[in-house]
Amino acid sequence: NFVGIEKYPSVLAAAINKINAREEKVNNLRLMHYDAIELHQVFEKDEVDKIFLNFSDPWPKKRHTKRRLTSPAFLDVYQNILIDNGELILKTDNRSLFEYSLVSFQNYGLHFEDVCLDLHYSEGYEDNIQTEYERKFSPFGPIYQVKTTFKGVNKNG
Repeated sequence: NFVGIEKYPSVLAAAINKINAREEKVNNLRLMHYDAIELHQVFEKDEVDKIFLNFSDPWPKKRHTKRRLTSPAFLDVYQNILIDNGELILKTDNRSLFEYSLVSFQNYGLHFEDVCLDLHYSEGYEDNIQTEYERKFSPFGPIYQVKTTFKGVNKNG
């Protein structure tokens, strides 16, 4: 089962329209309008297996660093709702966000399971499922991916 979470209603409405326009019925997906910083109000401690951050807003201005979905405040939330050894997977075309995220993950103590600097032109990623944004942006440069776990990081309280 998958839960898609979107902060902005207009983006969520567009996703709903695309799902409804499909010929095949989607039975294992639910969408919700929510701010990721408050996911602890939706999911219990240790309830989520994986979190995918696919082509998140990079919030490039320094003053917006706290809004990045890979900043420490968000990592606190993810750590709480992920099961032990649950994965946090980031895919982006934005090099600055990718580099920031690597440093943020390292500083937080996350365990790097895999880092890929060019997802579409590296061996071993043939099973990659491309998102709409991924198809849109891949012709313009590499797609970066990092898979991490909170292995060895003390669980928050």
